Amino acid sequence: MRRSTWISTACVAALLVGGCATDTDAPAATTTTTPTPEDCAAVTSTDLATEDGWIGLIDQAPDTVSLVIDDGRGRTVEHRADEEQVLASAIKVVHLAAYAQAVANGTIDPNEQVALSDWERWYVPGTDANAHPKALTRLGIANAGTNATDPNATVRIDDMVSAMIQESDNSVPDYLRYRLGDQALVDAAAAGGWENFEAPSMVADMLSVFDPGLADADTWEIAQKWAFDPQFRAQAEASVQVPTYEDQVSRVESSFRAGSAEELNGMYRAFTDGTYGNASDTILRQLEWQPAGDSVRGVGFKGGSLPGVLTQGFELRRNDGTVATAVWLTDGLSADRFEQAYTGAGAQQQLIVEAMLSPEVLDRIACVV
Repeated sequence: MRRSTWISTACVAALLVGGCATDTDAPAATTTTTPTPEDCAAVTSTDLATEDGWIGLIDQAPDTVSLVIDDGRGRTVEHRADEEQVLASAIKVVHLAAYAQAVANGTIDPNEQVALSDWERWYVPGTDANAHPKALTRLGIANAGTNATDPNATVRIDDMVSAMIQESDNSVPDYLRYRLGDQALVDAAAAGGWENFEAPSMVADMLSVFDPGLADADTWEIAQKWAFDPQFRAQAEASVQVPTYEDQVSRVESSFRAGSAEELNGMYRAFTDGTYGNASDTILRQLEWQPAGDSVRGVGFKGGSLPGVLTQGFELRRNDGTVATAVWLTDGLSADRFEQAYTGAGAQQQLIVEAMLSPEVLDRIACVV
C-alpha cells in the first residue's frame, strides 16, 4: 500500500535522560508559586528544534497545545488541560493497561505463543513508518521489510506488546482489542480515571485516511473485515489514493480518537501510585524499557504522531519515591511545522523531562501558560 510520507504513528524519538538538569536529591516540596510576569523572560523563538521554540509555541499558538506537567512535589503546570485533542499513538497506554490487567488476573499468560499470521492480520503495511518490520527485526523474526517471511512462526504475546510500546506497532492494539474485548479497554481506562473511553481501531483509522468514506462506517467492523476478509483487503489495497497533507490533517482531526491531557496524565499517575495493583508491574516494565540513568528509578514514555499531530506522555519515578508525570499534546501543525516538530521532538522530550525534574525549567513553561 502506498502512503504519504506524513503518515506515522511511531514513537517520535529516543528519550534522552542523561544531561537533564535535576534536583532529585531535594526533599518533597509544597506548592510553588507560579512566576509573575516580571519573573518571566520573553520567549520569541519559533524553532521547534530547540526547547525555547516549544515554549514559544504555547505562547504563539496556544489553541494548538494541551498540557499537564506535575512534578510530584506539589507543583503542577497546566494549559488547556481538559480540552480534547487527537492522541495518536499515545492512546496505546490504554491497551497496555488492559493487557497488564489480563496478565494480573490470569486471563493472559505473557509467555503465550501467538502465530505471526494472527498478529499480522491486523497490520496495514505502509502506514506506520515501518514500525512493524522494525519490531520484527528487533525480535529476531525474519521479514521481507513488511511482513514476516514465515507466517506460521510464533512470538510471545509480551513481545508483541513491547512492539506496540517501543516501535509503536499499530497492529497490536487492534489484536488486543479483538482478544480482550472493548469492555476490557473501557475498564482499564476507567481504572485510571478516564471515564467514557471509546476504543479506537488503528486499522480503520489508517484506512480512513486513504478512503474518507470509511470514516462514516462502523470502524470496528471495517477493521475486522480487513483482518478476516481477503476480498475486502484486496479491494481496499487496490483503491488506495494518497491525499494531500491538508486532507490528511482534516481526516485525522475529524475521525481519530481524542482525549485530554488531563485524562491521559491521570492514567500515568495511576500507573505509578498502586491504582492498578499487580498490573502496574507489567505496565511499568513495558513503559520503562529505556535506561533511566542513575538519578532516577525509571522513566516511562509513549508518544505518537499523525499528520498535524504530535503527542507525548511521560512518568518519571525518582529515587526518593516521588513521581512526576507529564502529557503534552500538539495539533494543528502545518506541513512545514509538522516536519520541523517531528525532527525536533527530541528537544521537546528533553524539555519535558527537565521540567519534571527542575523547578527552574518548569517555571519557564509556567511563564507562557
